[in-house]
Amino acid sequence: MRQTVMFDDSEYRTQYRRDDKLETIRECFDLWVNTLRNGNVPGFMLIVDEELVTFRGRCPFKQYIPSKPGHYGLKFWILSDRKSSYVYNLETCIGKKPNAGREVILGEKVVLDLLEGTDAAGRYVTCDNFFTSLSLARKLLEKTLLSWVQ
Repeated sequence: MRQTVMFDDSEYRTQYRRDDKLETIRECFDLWVNTLRNGNVPGFMLIVDEELVTFRGRCPFKQYIPSKPGHYGLKFWILSDRKSSYVYNLETCIGKKPNAGREVILGEKVVLDLLEGTDAAGRYVTCDNFFTSLSLARKLLEKTLLSWVQ
């Protein structure tokens, strides 16, 4: 007798998907991110940026960005090494949570979340003007991180 293995439980998904749109693959995604974090030691210079992975299928957090070549896709926030381009941490941009207000300082939140759990003391963090704010610069200086805008 052949047994079918399900990757997703539909009853569980409907309960928890309201809070986390990535819930169906959250365990696998977190395992992948942890593997990236443990795979290499960050270099002296880190970069925070966004990446749109072209995707035309059905997905509740698919983005439309007309300025990007692919226009449609999945948006990721990425922390990578400047020299090797190795990705150390990433998050998906899944939109706002239900019943949550508008995120005022999204760029600052993204940078601090990506650096969390990374031994980034004494390293340079480079980001573009979307992520830059005076309060972020102060918080990075408190953590003995050096930062500048590219």
